[in-house]
Amino acid sequence: MTIITWNDQLNVGITNVDKQHQKLVDILNQLDEAVALGYKYKKILQLVDELIDYTQYHFQEEEQLMQQSGYDAAQYKKHKLEHDEFIEKVTQERTMAIDNPDTVSSVLLEFLVAWLMDHILYSDKQMALALSRAPAINDIELRKQQADIMHSNLYLALRESENRFKELADQLPALIWITNTQHIPIFCNRFWVEIFGLPKQKITMDNWHSAIDPDDIELVKQAYQKASTELCEQQIEYRLNRGEKGTFWMLEKIVPRIRANGHVAGLMGFGMDISLQKQAEAHLEILVDQRTEQLREVNQHLEDEKNQQVELNQQLKEVQSHLVQSEKMASLGQLAAGVAHEINNPLGYIYSNLNTLKQYIQDLLNIVESGQRLAAHLPADDPAVVEFLRLQQSADLDFMKDDIPDLVQEALEGATRAKKIVQDLRDFSRIDKQDKSPFDLEAGIDATLNIVSNEIKYKAEVVKEYAGVKPFVCVGSQINQVILNLLVNAAQAIEEFGKIYIRTGYEPNWVWFEVEDTGKGIPVAIQSKIFDPFFTTKPVGKGTGLGLSLSYKIIQDHQGKVDLQSAEGKGTKFRVSLPIP
Repeated sequence: MTIITWNDQLNVGITNVDKQHQKLVDILNQLDEAVALGYKYKKILQLVDELIDYTQYHFQEEEQLMQQSGYDAAQYKKHKLEHDEFIEKVTQERTMAIDNPDTVSSVLLEFLVAWLMDHILYSDKQMALALSRAPAINDIELRKQQADIMHSNLYLALRESENRFKELADQLPALIWITNTQHIPIFCNRFWVEIFGLPKQKITMDNWHSAIDPDDIELVKQAYQKASTELCEQQIEYRLNRGEKGTFWMLEKIVPRIRANGHVAGLMGFGMDISLQKQAEAHLEILVDQRTEQLREVNQHLEDEKNQQVELNQQLKEVQSHLVQSEKMASLGQLAAGVAHEINNPLGYIYSNLNTLKQYIQDLLNIVESGQRLAAHLPADDPAVVEFLRLQQSADLDFMKDDIPDLVQEALEGATRAKKIVQDLRDFSRIDKQDKSPFDLEAGIDATLNIVSNEIKYKAEVVKEYAGVKPFVCVGSQINQVILNLLVNAAQAIEEFGKIYIRTGYEPNWVWFEVEDTGKGIPVAIQSKIFDPFFTTKPVGKGTGLGLSLSYKIIQDHQGKVDLQSAEGKGTKFRVSLPIP
């Protein structure tokens, strides 16, 4: 780059001095180029050192020339002072640049240019005129010449800079343009011309965006308008249609051109082809969609597996409940079989012996009656008659004759009742009869009441309201199990002494039974959980939480339904409905 262009106008008329001035200008131009192109700061410092060294050499040559030529002492002193001040200033800047390379900036360059031009075109010009004995030029005229030469030189430098910029812009594969205040391009680089296919002399405000995709043109115009009115940078993406070459995506940055007075002179823009990036983004979106779909499928698969696990866990719980019920029923069946066996044999002896004893007693009573008739025909003072009468009176034979048959009959009734309880127990808990068969519901309730009589009699009065339900086909032992669980729960829900109502009845195609208690009721918050396995409100060790769960499963297996009505402090009612085949 050239910050000062050397020409004859810069000559002062002293050959050696002019050559030295030209050398200084050359070093200054090198320094400007190094700063502009971002050379390493060591290289920049080397150029600053070279400038200082050569300037000192030049100053020594000038001072020696002035002394040898008899230059005015006052002017010499002033001239030398300018030399010393310059060396001191530049040396200070160089020292600062060691710690902060950014100090070699445009400010320093502007100082160097201004000082060097003033030194050549004013101070040294005055010296040269004086030494050559040429007519003196007043300061005003000299300053005017200096200004004209500087403007001319700076214009040339500016033109050179513009040419370099255009040359650089034409080499870049990017849109580079500058517009005026009417938004018409006053500069477009070669790539822009190739893209839009418009010669510069034919560009108008209407046609210079003709290659922009119609769907994006409004976006582009809005960005240009906003940059112009709000004086702010804009960045947009839009499509360019290039005919057979296809559509290109451009990323463009637009900035306003603002003059020193604050007025807008137009816009500048820089656009890059981002088609490959857009293709990569589109490909990435496809990949993301594919990965998202794969993840969705994996998540669905995991969800299906989770649901299967939940279903398997539910089946496991049901199997566990069946096993618990089976074990419970098996244990109860074994217990009932043992109890029935142990009680049934003695009951058989008792029942048989009581019937024999009844016959024996009847025979004895017949003998006693015969003795009484015989004693009536013997003399009253007969010793045998007297002893017989004494024994009859002592034993209260008349009372015994009336009471003994009653005692034997009561004993027989007790044995019969015990035998019935044993039979009910065996019928209730038999595990060898799981097939469906006709079942007398009300008889089953009565049998179950016999089994749990000891659990209920101290807690509640049982009120039976039967509707005369006829036998229907089901697994009777399982329905007995449901009745047992409901009765036991009803008794345990009554804290003091209350009532338990047992009802039966019909609905179309259904038979039902109810167990209602006057206990403490079930809180609403847990009513939905009472049929869950292992859920219980009883203290630890007092319940397993399986009774209602097993009952609910039995009802489900029979395609039945169970309804709950409960209010805290008032009681609970369960209604079990079973379909009639």
